[in-house]
Amino acid sequence: MRTDTTGPKHVVNPALPAEAKPLLQGIRSLSGRDIIQRINGLDHPQQEIRALSAEDFYWILKKVDDQDALVLLELASEEQWQYVLDLEIWKGDRLDLDVSEEWLGRLVQADPGRLVRWLFSRGESLAYYHLFRSVDVVVIEDEEELWNLPDGYFTVDGTYYVRPLDPDRQVHLEHLLRVMAEEDHTRYQALLLDLAGVLPAELEEGMYRLRNVRLAEHGFLPAEEARAVYAPLDPAVLERHMPAALPSEAFDGDAPAVPTAFLEHVGPGNVLTEAVALLQDPPALDRIRMEFAGLCNQILSADGDLTPDLDTLIRTCQRASSYVNLGLERLGGKDPAAAAGVLERHSLISLFRVGFGLALKVKWEAERWLKQSWFAARDLSPEFWGAYWGGILSGVVEPRPRLFVGPAGQGGEERRDFEWLSDLGESLKVIRRLMVLDALLARITEIYPVSPNLMSSPDLSFRPLLFNLWARQRLKLQPSFFSITPDQATRFLETLGLEAGVGGTTGSMSVPGAGFVEDFMAFAGESDAETSAILKDTLELVWREFEEEYERIDPEDMDGRYSKFFTLRAS
Repeated sequence: MRTDTTGPKHVVNPALPAEAKPLLQGIRSLSGRDIIQRINGLDHPQQEIRALSAEDFYWILKKVDDQDALVLLELASEEQWQYVLDLEIWKGDRLDLDVSEEWLGRLVQADPGRLVRWLFSRGESLAYYHLFRSVDVVVIEDEEELWNLPDGYFTVDGTYYVRPLDPDRQVHLEHLLRVMAEEDHTRYQALLLDLAGVLPAELEEGMYRLRNVRLAEHGFLPAEEARAVYAPLDPAVLERHMPAALPSEAFDGDAPAVPTAFLEHVGPGNVLTEAVALLQDPPALDRIRMEFAGLCNQILSADGDLTPDLDTLIRTCQRASSYVNLGLERLGGKDPAAAAGVLERHSLISLFRVGFGLALKVKWEAERWLKQSWFAARDLSPEFWGAYWGGILSGVVEPRPRLFVGPAGQGGEERRDFEWLSDLGESLKVIRRLMVLDALLARITEIYPVSPNLMSSPDLSFRPLLFNLWARQRLKLQPSFFSITPDQATRFLETLGLEAGVGGTTGSMSVPGAGFVEDFMAFAGESDAETSAILKDTLELVWREFEEEYERIDPEDMDGRYSKFFTLRAS
């Protein structure tokens, strides 16, 4: 009898194949407990788990806790075991004994007999290497030899005595060896006897080579090859010269299980998911699923995340979908039907490279400016430009450029990958604002040098430099960037026409910012029309921020601790 598997509500995802929907539908929002309940409600859980691709099984395994993982491992196939071990027990090109012991411990709890049979056959190399690095073996054929045997040895057959090299591992190793002896005593003895002839470096190298071959079939290329996913691709070159995507017929028939969990984690609200929803041909959908899983795995390999946790898997799916979405928008706009046509013509990795290349253009423009900027020459931090503009700059110049969205961004992250052309446009607009302000400050500081003490202040930002100077000029003080007193700040605001309202709680800025803009445009000197327009627009924006900050503040309430437009000193 089927149990009730009503879990979190979800929208039916057309990107999932019909046979996967009962188990994987809505996995993006399911908890580990929800997944286990769903599995318990299946008519043939083992058959349906083993029908999953190795990638989908790994996703499910990452969502459940350690105890529920034993249930999944018992239901899984040896091929799914191998995929998990290939990802989990290696650190770089070395096998991690501690982690391999943990996973062998889980497998021996889940299905001891099947594990041992696997270790005696396809997993033999792992068995040899793990035991060689973990135990010392002595053969005792005469009981009198036992008197000379040091403490710490144990035996399961009275002939082969084993001592763990790490006493803390004795419980696990003894359990594993007892299961081996019970399953096939002859093979168990042969395994221990052959340990003396193991060449560990050669064995590990061979295991690593085979592991890489297996993972390459899933998109995990060697790191130097995988990084090609971040190589920019010009859209015009793609349309003219790049080969089309593999034909859908290649994914029909007796193909391996198609991974679906990756695409399920993309979520709604972008061109990619809307375009995929329009594809009605099952082989074409299988191609998209397979390519998207391979793209995500190649990104993981390029980023060095070959043992990813669940959060890393999700972030990688979001990165892949974001830049594919960007490439689709560049080639077909936001029309899902046009995007579906692009998907049919081009591979996802090509679209990813187009999207990432667009982000790199913004990054390169920012870096070219930084190399000769006034700002960078003074070793100032991005915070000099304020929280938002500085955050945009920091995100753009990351090795993998990202969009700054602030602490209230998606999932609480301050930055996310670029997903829309408007994201790139906003970042580019900010970078060009910084360019013209930087050039303006370079000219002004040639006229009024800035003291080293002021430039080394950790709280220094561009706004007080502008408004300190402008206030001193308006008050007919010695022009400089030095701080002003609260009394001077009050007089300055009054010259701008700030009149306190009833009770001193409200007021209005009666003088527009034309004077501010005109005064600083005069410093800019001769420049092309585009640069002048950007600078004028930027100064007007800075003025509006200033106006919003002070239009409702009584001048008597000025407090330097909370002012981002002035630096105040004691009277």
